[in-house]
Amino acid sequence: MSKPNGADEHLPKMVRVQPYLFAYGACISIVSPSVSCYQLAKLYNRSIPPSQLFRTSLMIFPHQTLLKAAQMNLSTPVKEYLNPWAAFAAVGVLQGVVYGQANVHFTRAFKFVSPPPQLSVAAVFRGSAFAGFRDMISQGAPFVLSGSVKETVFEPSLGKDSEVAKWAAVISTSVAATIASQGMHNAQITMQADQSLNYQQTVKTLWKKNGVSLLWKGAEARVGLLLIVNLLNELLLKPAWEAD
Repeated sequence: MSKPNGADEHLPKMVRVQPYLFAYGACISIVSPSVSCYQLAKLYNRSIPPSQLFRTSLMIFPHQTLLKAAQMNLSTPVKEYLNPWAAFAAVGVLQGVVYGQANVHFTRAFKFVSPPPQLSVAAVFRGSAFAGFRDMISQGAPFVLSGSVKETVFEPSLGKDSEVAKWAAVISTSVAATIASQGMHNAQITMQADQSLNYQQTVKTLWKKNGVSLLWKGAEARVGLLLIVNLLNELLLKPAWEAD
C-alpha cells in the first residue's frame, strides 16, 4: 500500500487510514489468538492439539479483528499529540482488551483455571500496567530505534539506504524487545486468566510455578508474532501514522 493521500486527500485523515488499520488488525488476528493460547498452555503446563487450538482461535477471529482496529484507532491520536513511546504504552493498555477477550475465551474453553474467568470490561483490562510497559518495550523500541540501529549497525557493512539493512534492523530490534518484555506479558495474561489475583499475587504465583523462567517462558511464540507485528508496523502502521 502507498501512503493514504493523493486522490483521497479530500477525505478526513481518520477515514483515509481505515483500510490500513483494518488490514493491520486482520493480519495480526490470523495468528495472535493462537499465540495467546499457546502461551497460556505453557504457563499452565498444558498441551493443546494444534487442530483444536486453530478451531478455537477461528471462533474469535472477527472479534479480534474489530478489537485490534479499534485499538489502533484509539491509539493514533495519542501518537499525534504525544509521542510513539506514549502511543505504544496506550497500545499496550488497549491490547488488554484484545488479549483479554482471547485469554478469557481460551481459559474457559480449555479450563486452565477454576473457577473459569468471566468476560467483562474489568476482566479485559486486568494487568494494564504490565501491558503498558510490555508494548512500550516490545513495539515502541523497534518502532523508534530501528532507524538508528540500521544506520549505526547495518548500513556501514550493507550500504546506505539498503533494504536488507532496514529489515535486519527491524528484525533484530523486534527479537530483542520481545524477549525483554516477555515477563510483563506472562504477568498480564496470568492476571486475565485467573481473576482472583492482584499484581503482587500474580508475580508470586508465576515465580512459584515457573521460577526465573517466567521472564522468557513462551517467548518463542511472541518472537514470531512480534516479528509479524513489527513488519506490519513498517508496511501498514507507519504509512497510516505518517499520512499528511
